[in-house]
Amino acid sequence: MSPFLGAYALVAGLGPDETRATYRALAALPVAGLEVPLAVADADDAWWREHVADHWDLVVTAIPTVMGRLARDPAYGLASDDEDGRRAALADVATAAALARRLADEAGRPRVRALQLHSAPRAPRATRDALARSLDDVAALDLAGALVTVEHCDATRPGWAPEKGFLEVDDELAVLAGRDARLTVNWGRSAIEGRSADTPVAHVRAAAEAGLLGGVMLSGATDAATAWGAPWLDGHIAPRGDDPALAASAASLLGPDEVRATLDAAGGRAAYLGVKVTTHPDVRDPEGRVAVARAALAQLAG
Repeated sequence: MSPFLGAYALVAGLGPDETRATYRALAALPVAGLEVPLAVADADDAWWREHVADHWDLVVTAIPTVMGRLARDPAYGLASDDEDGRRAALADVATAAALARRLADEAGRPRVRALQLHSAPRAPRATRDALARSLDDVAALDLAGALVTVEHCDATRPGWAPEKGFLEVDDELAVLAGRDARLTVNWGRSAIEGRSADTPVAHVRAAAEAGLLGGVMLSGATDAATAWGAPWLDGHIAPRGDDPALAASAASLLGPDEVRATLDAAGGRAAYLGVKVTTHPDVRDPEGRVAVARAALAQLAG
């Protein structure tokens, strides 16, 4: 299974010319396509020509939009106990659905493989019932063949502030049961929740055994202060490994052994796989950034 690449994280901090050059270079990598943020729905035709190869499929993630909305309205989210907040989140999903339909019409085939939605807002405002109602509303949309997934983000734990603080994975799985939607596990966010490399494996295994595993996104985390920031930030630190391109991320908890354990837990039941990494902030040249992506992707091959 060819993976997807979260390239929008990889190019963070680059200027327009460097970004375009990086995307051009990514076209040579063995990927099924890109994980892209919902905001690309507003991009013009020139952006699509310069950044997205015609042969790529897409996974659309709502998380940058979700976090931006929450900064202004703490009641926003598909799992919100506030009806206005829930409806606002559904409007954003409708935008994603329109993007999936437009791309399918233009290409003559489905191009959006999956939509990654989220169980915002932060507890205790998030409820199972609200998420269930939202997923039923999403099911009524024409998604042009896209799989609906709830991407698990770290739930609140006593003793430290969460990065996201959304619903527990058990709550999400309970809501997904019996619905035509699945769970996506982001390795780094699950590790942040449990402060352990074991937590992502447990989440993947639980979803797989329930028959509800949608995607696995391999994004790193670290318990150390690094150039990426403080410990346990959702900064998509690259995995550690022997490839020289990964030397800067030696403190990452994600590495070849953890990748293998996660894939073993999935047991081939994931609908898609992905890698989302950033580079050391000093790596600004497109070749350096692509080298990190290539090295991270190689770990999926074992």
